[in-house]
Amino acid sequence: MADTNGALQAVGHPVRLRVLQRLGNGDTASVTELADSAGVHENTVRAHVAVLEDAGLIVGEARPVAGPGRPGIQYRLTPKGERLDYDFLGLAELLAAVVGRAGLPPEQLREVGREWGRYLAGRPGRYDVRKRVPEILAGLGFSATVSDDEVRLTGCPCPTIAPDRPELICELATGVLDGVLGAVGASQRVGPAQHDPARRDCSVTLVEITAGHR
Repeated sequence: MADTNGALQAVGHPVRLRVLQRLGNGDTASVTELADSAGVHENTVRAHVAVLEDAGLIVGEARPVAGPGRPGIQYRLTPKGERLDYDFLGLAELLAAVVGRAGLPPEQLREVGREWGRYLAGRPGRYDVRKRVPEILAGLGFSATVSDDEVRLTGCPCPTIAPDRPELICELATGVLDGVLGAVGASQRVGPAQHDPARRDCSVTLVEITAGHR
């Protein structure tokens, strides 16, 4: 469990997750390339790279020499880092347990979700909501269908990740949806929601907002 806790702490930041995603499928990348992928300054990504190295998830090595001068450093996943894809469900379960123990009220859970939603949506702008929302939520294990006034979530992972308190994941997912809607320039935000974890089926009403509150 100590090893799992260390991995959880290491990947528990959006920038570090982006670094790991960039290095997936056997890819290598320099600090400059990692910073570009994560959308942060090189100095910022260096600190996160150090955390991932300390956790044994990535390793730096000399790049093949392509010309005169000292070879640069590139990073790749270690076998431990490559196993994260297989161990992700276990890490997600552990994260749900940590969130549950923290005792955050529903609105704080939603705010955490909103922050993730805005980050996952990427650069703010105008996007096709019916296309972008399902793409982002699919990466979190949800199947989403967007209509004019509702988002339907099916196949929800809530009862799998947090069988004792699936509502925690429901609130986080609702927050993520709200954050994505704001980031993609939608004229709607989340309204009342109905969650049915047992059926893995939820619906979130979309409500129109005024231009001054977008």
